[in-house]
Amino acid sequence: MSKIKLKPLVSAIVLALAGADVVAQGFELEEIIVTATKRSASLQDVPVAVNAFSAETIQNAGINDAHDLANMTPSLSLTTSRDPFTSRMSIRGIGTSQNDPALEPSVGMFVDGVFFGRTGLGMSDLTDIERIEVLQGPQGTLYGKNTNAGAISIITKRPNLEEFEGSAAVAAGNYGMQKVTLSATGPLNDSVAYRVSGSTHQRDGFYNNAGTADPSNADDWNLQGKLSWEVSDQLSVLLSATHVDRDTTGGGTDVLLGDSVQAELANQGLSPLKSDAYDYEMGIDTESKFEMEADTVSVHVTYDMDWGELTSITGWNEYDYFSRADSDGSELDIIRNLGEPYSGDSLSQEFRLDSTLGESIDYQVGLFYYDSTTRRGDGSASTVLGDDFLTIATQELSPLLGLISQPGDSISGSGVWNSETLAVFSQMTWHATDELHITGGLRWTDEEKQADLYTQTFTTATPPGALSAFVDILATNIDDTFERRSINTDWLFKVAQDVGEESMVYVSASTGTKSGNFNGVNGTADQREFQDEDTMSFELGFKSNLLDSRLRLNAAAFFTEIKDWQFQYSLPEGGTVVSNEGAVEVSGVDVSIQALPFENLTLEAGLLYMDKYEVTEGPNAGKQLAYTADLSGNLAATVLFPFAEGTIYLRGDYVFMGDHWTTNANSRDKALDWNDRNVLNAKLGWRNEQWNLSVWGKNLTADDYASLTNPYQSFSGNKAYVLAAPRTFGVDARYNF
Repeated sequence: MSKIKLKPLVSAIVLALAGADVVAQGFELEEIIVTATKRSASLQDVPVAVNAFSAETIQNAGINDAHDLANMTPSLSLTTSRDPFTSRMSIRGIGTSQNDPALEPSVGMFVDGVFFGRTGLGMSDLTDIERIEVLQGPQGTLYGKNTNAGAISIITKRPNLEEFEGSAAVAAGNYGMQKVTLSATGPLNDSVAYRVSGSTHQRDGFYNNAGTADPSNADDWNLQGKLSWEVSDQLSVLLSATHVDRDTTGGGTDVLLGDSVQAELANQGLSPLKSDAYDYEMGIDTESKFEMEADTVSVHVTYDMDWGELTSITGWNEYDYFSRADSDGSELDIIRNLGEPYSGDSLSQEFRLDSTLGESIDYQVGLFYYDSTTRRGDGSASTVLGDDFLTIATQELSPLLGLISQPGDSISGSGVWNSETLAVFSQMTWHATDELHITGGLRWTDEEKQADLYTQTFTTATPPGALSAFVDILATNIDDTFERRSINTDWLFKVAQDVGEESMVYVSASTGTKSGNFNGVNGTADQREFQDEDTMSFELGFKSNLLDSRLRLNAAAFFTEIKDWQFQYSLPEGGTVVSNEGAVEVSGVDVSIQALPFENLTLEAGLLYMDKYEVTEGPNAGKQLAYTADLSGNLAATVLFPFAEGTIYLRGDYVFMGDHWTTNANSRDKALDWNDRNVLNAKLGWRNEQWNLSVWGKNLTADDYASLTNPYQSFSGNKAYVLAAPRTFGVDARYNF
């Protein structure tokens, strides 16, 4: 098992680390209301493994984005490469990076009930959030396809129909960080209310670049508007609109340069880099870039009838972004990445009826429709062999490489993926007795997909005999249209038994499905398609409130098997290929503890122990899954002291993850691709009803670790490391009015 550093762990406890999403209310833990089963219920009454974060926790623990959320959730892991749309989000070891637009997520992202098909759309700053729920395990019955690992449900704040209120917050920190957040809400008349909020966020990059601009900076802003109309006592309508704008120099990587690259840098009078993959020093000649605009509009209608509640959720989303990164990671002109435009749009509609039969049966039935289009490239060249390509590649690969490649050789392409989904679902709970509850769920899905793929390589080389041009190894020429249709049925069966008034035991079996599609860049015509991924999961869980609701203990043991696993592997020359790799099994135990030993002290601990996480069938059978450790967790506490008509609070969190692989490559090196992390965050502040002033620090342990490592590039010998944020610190000021 991975070694966890004990010194920061002990220090974390002694210093009263924070992060608990509970507060004292009459010397008992706060009851948390969630909508994990698409109806409001107490967290402790829902037989589902859920991590829930309230608005107060989000603010006080400094959960600003998806990376912070992952740090606070042991079962959730997040890795990001060159831009947010290549992020990999996983729960209990199961996840997918959307490097290829053809790939669907394994963890579904929902904002106010609207499904986001691209994980990158949920990577922006979190603003005006009421609650975040992380659901673990397949959620195929109520949430649908592409939730076979779990789902993240973000619930934003609603307009206030009773009175005007708002807030203004500013933050400043090292690396030139500046952030401003504003929010206001109130009634327009007796039945109509509004809410507007937004934020701006600027920050310099973490990396020092010897070539062009420093990457990994932030220059983002977002704006949200809501209008609620209480038409009558039975009918309510909520209209929401959001705009997100991001303009950065893209993500950065630290790089170990190959010997031939180091020598050529010196030959050209450029400064060779140190052989240190964790010093945040780099040298690239192509400026990385990520520019995005995204708009989302949703309409939420609720009609409360005497015998049930009818809900309609309509969602529309449109986005476009441009992404470019230095392909070889050096100041040499080895391979030029000119960048590509991406765009997409989606329309979703869900109708849901919640009602009861007699006094012992609750049920939901629903209809879901989803239509989406994803686009990549415009047919122009995106990748070009540079002037230094042969100088380096002939040393790394073969002195005869000039026979199959020449500077100026290029790859052009475009792709359009269309998807249309129709689903019918239902879930019913029979309260057989006051203590015994039996739930069954079923979802039928019909999905049609079409892909129009175009890739064209250009070379001035004339390869002899049966040899292929080098650019034909990087990408496969194609100009074709593909179609596929799949029909799936996912189900859920669960039995929950109340034990006394404050505890519950449950056992469940469920299935999930992740959509297949067509590879965008690599593979011949008959290799382009990859099939749906099917998941079967079993869970035994326990939830309890003890010691007069001053101790909360939740635990779940799980086993999950995935058939036709969509294995995404990196090619040494660059790019990825997806294939149905066989089967995967994961199993383990997830534990969450919250305690209130004193009125002014709140403690929390989360732990994920993975007993198994490996490929069980296929060419990689026996290999452990990447980005997954034997042991992951967080320890937390909050201490409160009354002072000057307000409250002083000291809080922080210690997050750890044992040794784990940070690459999906077939070849792995423990000396290079084996990482652990031990991160300490802390916050000290004073607050009352109007003001909240604080100083904070993240990664105070200055633990420099790689969240992702790429395989060696065959043509350069370079190896890239995507590093997590270094130590950051700053001050916050918030005023409520």
